[in-house]
Amino acid sequence: MDVPPLVRERLDGESVLTRVPLGGDDAVFVTPTRTLVYRAEGLLSDESVAAYPHDVERLDVSQGRRKSTFTLSYVDTSGKFTVPADRTDDVLAPVFGGVLAAAGITDDGERVRDVYRFSELTLAVTDGHLVKHVGNVFWDDDYELYDFDDVTGIDAEEGSVATQLVVELDSRPHRVKVPSEQAAVVRRTLQSAVFAHHDVDSIEALREKQGVVDEPAVDRKAAFEESGIEPLVDDSQKSDPDAGSDADSNASGVEEPEEPDTPIDRVGDTADPGVAEPAAGDLDEVLERLNALETAVDRQNELIERQQETIQTLVAELRRGR
Repeated sequence: MDVPPLVRERLDGESVLTRVPLGGDDAVFVTPTRTLVYRAEGLLSDESVAAYPHDVERLDVSQGRRKSTFTLSYVDTSGKFTVPADRTDDVLAPVFGGVLAAAGITDDGERVRDVYRFSELTLAVTDGHLVKHVGNVFWDDDYELYDFDDVTGIDAEEGSVATQLVVELDSRPHRVKVPSEQAAVVRRTLQSAVFAHHDVDSIEALREKQGVVDEPAVDRKAAFEESGIEPLVDDSQKSDPDAGSDADSNASGVEEPEEPDTPIDRVGDTADPGVAEPAAGDLDEVLERLNALETAVDRQNELIERQQETIQTLVAELRRGR
């Protein structure tokens, strides 16, 4: 790696992790703790190196038509530097990686795979985490962190304008809204990072490794029977229409009437003329009540999930001393 002598003097024994050329001999050098911006000697300025430590309180990135400005804010000061607009993403990933490492969010050697900026949403996919930040500031301590160790599934709920990226943490869904045209790219990057982290090649393999057991489909008949409600129609009568009739006749000692010459259409196909046939309206009412009950349970589950997300956010903030 080509490192100018003036930059070497400012390394203080650190190694250069990334070098991003800015055009000409200018370049950005990222070390584990700092970003060094090198400006070569020119007609209007001397050779120089400016250092920006990664232990920032806030990071802003504003992109114009020709240049992008990085502003790093500290407790009692701030610093900024500019890069060509077409080099913004190349500089942003390693610089943001250094910021995340300095904040103790990522582990040593954990690299940033990609960074996505969507208006007031920032998403960073690292080797072991998904970092989410909402707001007009690119990043500060008001962030959410999803650890890949806890990921049990990845899915998407598509919409016309925005798509909900669903990340399951210990089987609890967390939703991230991203523009639909970028959703496939974000999901692919996230999925690739999660698969590599767990050494699997599919969602099914991930769920199996994480010990997730998919719940079986709801059996309406079984749920109906467990409810204690007497069924209006006996399935045994459906499968063997003569069984109930024979049993009743033999038990009472009454001789079974002869079958009429003209066939008769029978609702429920019960042979006992003294038993009233169930009305179709009764079945419809029972099924309607079951559907209403399922809807209420689903709504309650959504409220529980939101409460769990709120609790997790509060715990995370308390751990950060907020």
